[in-house]
Amino acid sequence: MATPYATPRARALGLELRAARERRRLGVRELARLLGMTPGFVTNWERGLRLPKPEDVGAVLAHCRVIGDDRRRIVEMARGAREQDWIDSGGEEAYLEWERTAEAVFGWEPEVVPRLLQTSAYAKAVQCGSLGAVASAAASRASPVLPVPASPELPESLESLESPLEPLVESRLARCEAPESGPRCVQVLGEAALRGRIGGPGVMAEQVRYLAALLSEGRVDLRVVPAGSRPDLARGFTIFDFADLPSIVHERLLRESASSSSPARVAKYREVAETLLALAMPKAAAQTLLTSVIRELSVPWGRMGGEGRGEG
Repeated sequence: MATPYATPRARALGLELRAARERRRLGVRELARLLGMTPGFVTNWERGLRLPKPEDVGAVLAHCRVIGDDRRRIVEMARGAREQDWIDSGGEEAYLEWERTAEAVFGWEPEVVPRLLQTSAYAKAVQCGSLGAVASAAASRASPVLPVPASPELPESLESLESPLEPLVESRLARCEAPESGPRCVQVLGEAALRGRIGGPGVMAEQVRYLAALLSEGRVDLRVVPAGSRPDLARGFTIFDFADLPSIVHERLLRESASSSSPARVAKYREVAETLLALAMPKAAAQTLLTSVIRELSVPWGRMGGEGRGEG
């Protein structure tokens, strides 16, 4: 059996080693010279194509002056880098890199708008919720944590939240829209995502109008799965396909994320993706739904009661 390469954890390790090198303002050739090896080794480590030995990881971190908790975290990451399955409770760096470099992206989100299609205000609301809002998703379904603000408007702390979200949102959409250089991008969301209360009605109305414009103009391949279609499809996931590296499936859990490059596991998620595409509404029906939701959002939520709104 061939040794797995470019596993999610190996690629995340490569990102950490590259970031450490760049913080020290060392070039690949300069670091390779300090290590006494050819630049190809460093390049392959940083891409996750080869796994450095423990002593090599230690040497890289020493030359880059990485110490303390950061050093321990990277050394621990290196120990399991051959495993095709990876549970991570850290940051978003690896996900964002896969999103940036993928040749094709398939995303499914049952209860929240996919990150590639979020407006800045919506993304900020989701981020604020992930920092401490009470989870509204049912724990038994292991759904993503979703904020449900009691106020119909964005809280003041959310408005002032400092985050580089605007350029991130713009760069994501630019890649999704680019027919030549961008990835093949298919984003599927559940009807419940359109009927959520993330950030209040103003934020939701802006987000749904944005989705309606994307769908109408054909700028991205956007699909909507009607509420109640399949209770077993309640967990969001993303499949990343790369030009010359193994595919990765990524799933967001309650407080962690799970990523895998196992061909068998990726194949199972591709089957689910095909099921979702088969369940999705025709484009005309999705446009009608979006228009209806926008109309509902123009009515104060306190007066709506349960009329015209599904629980999703």
